[in-house]
This record gives sequence, C-alpha cells and structure tokens, in this order.
Amino acid sequence: MLVNVCVTRADIVYVHQAKTGPAAWKWIQENAGKPHDEHVVQKAVKEVEEFCRVLKLEGVTVRRPEPVRWDQLGTFRTPYFEDGGHVWCSVHVSCV
Repeated sequence: MLVNVCVTRADIVYVHQAKTGPAAWKWIQENAGKPHDEHVVQKAVKEVEEFCRVLKLEGVTVRRPEPVRWDQLGTFRTPYFEDGGHVWCSVHVSCV
C-alpha cells in the first residue's frame, strides 16, 4: 500500500535533448534548451495537481518540492555527461 510519495512540479520545464527516435530529432534540435509552450506547461501542471489530489483522497501523504529554476543554476558536469542547468531526469523519477 502506498503511504508517502514525492511528486515533482511541472511549472518550470525545458525541452531537453533526449534519446529518442529519428521522428523527433528535428523538433528537439530546434527546441532544445527552450521553455515548453505555455499551454503545454499549464496542461501538465493541471494534470500533476489532479494526480496529487487523487492521491490525497486515497490517504497518501503527498510531498511537493519547492520550485527550482534549474535554468538559472548554470552548467554542471559529471565524468559521464554535462548539462546546461535544466535537470530533466528528476521529473521522470519523481512519479515512479
């Protein structure tokens, strides 16, 4: 039974270069590092908020991180990769 969950925020998101198929490469090349369209962000925010509401109705304790402007944190690197300041992986793993 799920008791606690941390759900990320969807209000500050950027297009990132991802491992994907050739059909999306052109769009990603043109938009990587740019903010998503506002209507897309607002739809995502609404869906995440509804997800949290349903979890709470089921008795789950939902924790939300403070919003972070990843795009303003600068570049960071590891021995394996470098990122321009927008951490995309946290969005994916937070809901797992």
